[in-house]
Amino acid sequence: MAQIVTERPLYIAIQYFYYFLVTNIHFMLANLLFLLAFVFVEMSVQNIILFYIALLPAGPSFAALYATMGKMIRKRDLSPTKDFWKYYKNNFGIATKYWLIQWTIMSILIVDMHYASQYLAVLSPVFLILLIFLLFVMLYAFPIMTRFEVKLKNLFIVSVYAIFRFFKTTLFHISTLVSLAIIYYFAPSITVWFCMSVAAFFIMFNMRKSLKLMEQELAQK
Repeated sequence: MAQIVTERPLYIAIQYFYYFLVTNIHFMLANLLFLLAFVFVEMSVQNIILFYIALLPAGPSFAALYATMGKMIRKRDLSPTKDFWKYYKNNFGIATKYWLIQWTIMSILIVDMHYASQYLAVLSPVFLILLIFLLFVMLYAFPIMTRFEVKLKNLFIVSVYAIFRFFKTTLFHISTLVSLAIIYYFAPSITVWFCMSVAAFFIMFNMRKSLKLMEQELAQK
């Protein structure tokens, strides 16, 4: 029996490309202030205050990006514009509060690492490890907040727990981050912005079993 058009691999590939592209465009629009700073201002510690302010509103857009990609994985269907801004609104409160704390601590660590490398080099790796650890906390926190109703304090605790509880997933996250770093290093720096939806897709895909298991554990409790 012949396949209908919507079941053909080419149609599905084009559809997914459309989902990734449109979601990515909305993510970039939601972070337009930081995107302008990224393009026109040198990314350096000397300009950290500017980049800190420019990235402050980013929390809800990260939540919306992960939630949108999560829906695409679960439903295999998406209304990218409608879904992105719906999730942006739904997660605005918790995402803003979480991101304000997360981004503030990360910015402090970036500054500490910079000055430690100049005056007390032995502490620089410590700050780097803490920065990487917070990055992994973030990679779990945003997907978790988009799937469960959780208080801010519990969000940090559950995210740290998940890093070690689902260590195999954490290793997959590392591969995703390394891929983004390679793209950033070898391609024009702006290119990485067009890969954010794909990276979020792989992170949510890696976490599908972990999130399902957490859902079962919460249901039992």
